[in-house]
Amino acid sequence: MYLFLFVENEVGENIMAVDSVLKYMATNEIRWVDLQFFDVTGKMNKVTVSSKIIEEASFTKGIHGADLSPALGGTEAGELVLLPDPDTAARLPWEVSTIRLLCDVIVATTNERYLKDSRYVSERIETNLKALGVKEARIGSTAEFYIFDTVTVDRTTEGRGSGTLIDSREAYWGPSALSSEKNGAYLAQPFDSMYPARIQVGESMEEGFGYTVEKHFHGRSPTSQQGVTLRAYPLQTAADAVQTLKFVVRNLANAVNSNATFMPYPIKGEKGNMLQMHQSLWKSADNNIFYDGGDSYAQISNSGRYYIGGLLEHAPVLCLFTNPTTNSYKRLAVDSKTVGWSRDSKDAIVQVPLTRKNYKEGRYITFALPDPSANAYLAYAAIVAAGLDGIKKKIDPGDPVEKESTSKKKKKTEWKELPGTLYESIEALESDPTFLKGVIPTELLEEYLDIKLKEYSNSKTAISAWEMRHYFNV
Repeated sequence: MYLFLFVENEVGENIMAVDSVLKYMATNEIRWVDLQFFDVTGKMNKVTVSSKIIEEASFTKGIHGADLSPALGGTEAGELVLLPDPDTAARLPWEVSTIRLLCDVIVATTNERYLKDSRYVSERIETNLKALGVKEARIGSTAEFYIFDTVTVDRTTEGRGSGTLIDSREAYWGPSALSSEKNGAYLAQPFDSMYPARIQVGESMEEGFGYTVEKHFHGRSPTSQQGVTLRAYPLQTAADAVQTLKFVVRNLANAVNSNATFMPYPIKGEKGNMLQMHQSLWKSADNNIFYDGGDSYAQISNSGRYYIGGLLEHAPVLCLFTNPTTNSYKRLAVDSKTVGWSRDSKDAIVQVPLTRKNYKEGRYITFALPDPSANAYLAYAAIVAAGLDGIKKKIDPGDPVEKESTSKKKKKTEWKELPGTLYESIEALESDPTFLKGVIPTELLEEYLDIKLKEYSNSKTAISAWEMRHYFNV
């Protein structure tokens, strides 16, 4: 039977205070602490330290675990140290003597935040929220990914060429009879062969890390695509939850010698992986800014419409953060989106599903453009910044897009088309950078752009298997 290895976790929820973290480590035989932090692209890094060196001052002065410059780059301000966030403490289900702590990166000599720490960006957006009288942005996430039985990649020599062999019990090219559907969405067992795996992902997220999984399902593609929806949290916690989901899925798959990927478009001819962002803004605990019970179309307020206008206006720039790889644009090429908004159309990049009338707690806006290759800290902050700019400038989103027709023709709108390549998204930023001012530090943005330009440049000279097959004998 295909099951992830899973160890019962006794934590049950996040540890909420420094003294609770210290007490838990002392009474539960915790020997090691994984200090996890992120680079500008969202890649998780870690330093593992002995629990014996963790003390109360560690949560105010930081911990010098190692020279962080290979992962984060250097700084003229001085040595970088890791500042643990006690709210993210969680016992690893597969390493029961270890807890993890997500960390901010600070400069040791000044105790100031390191400007290239992408987790810091999710805090800076709070200034923009407060300026508009918003208490918090709540964000839920639906992430898709694939789980393959085996993946073999030839990386011997770049000039020799490369190839990838993927095996999945649900694949149409495999010997199993499980693949019998062209559409994989919401398949039941036994065709949904990874159901036990998703159960263990959900249990690990909830019992181990304290993040609620609202639902999980077989993805739209028949070859072992998975979907997980996480509960709505304040922005930084929502980004923490997405990054943790990637960490959990990869580790549980690796435990049984399988392979999980959040790559936007891993299999030609199938649907790519999406990262839908379900968002709402709240002035108080019971005041959802997006709700208007008197609106006949989708019970969406004027502020909600202006927010949507900001998302549509800045969509080409947002692609740089929400669709940040060259592979992202292959996914958009086969699963194209209309730059518009709608209650009913799944083609629109902004959706306002009306699943229940007069339900202000559940009135949210879904941004359906992102994919899970995104750094959630940057992507979520940039998306909210775009929406807030729409509210500030009262950007009219125009008429909603009608439900897609059988011919799948896209309705023409006044908005710019989405970028067709990573480079086009970089160009879009050059003409529309203002709404990100004060949210993404210049130092971080410059390094991020440099990385993305290099990725695009390298992709232009890479020779694909398709090119070899079609052009070798020209």
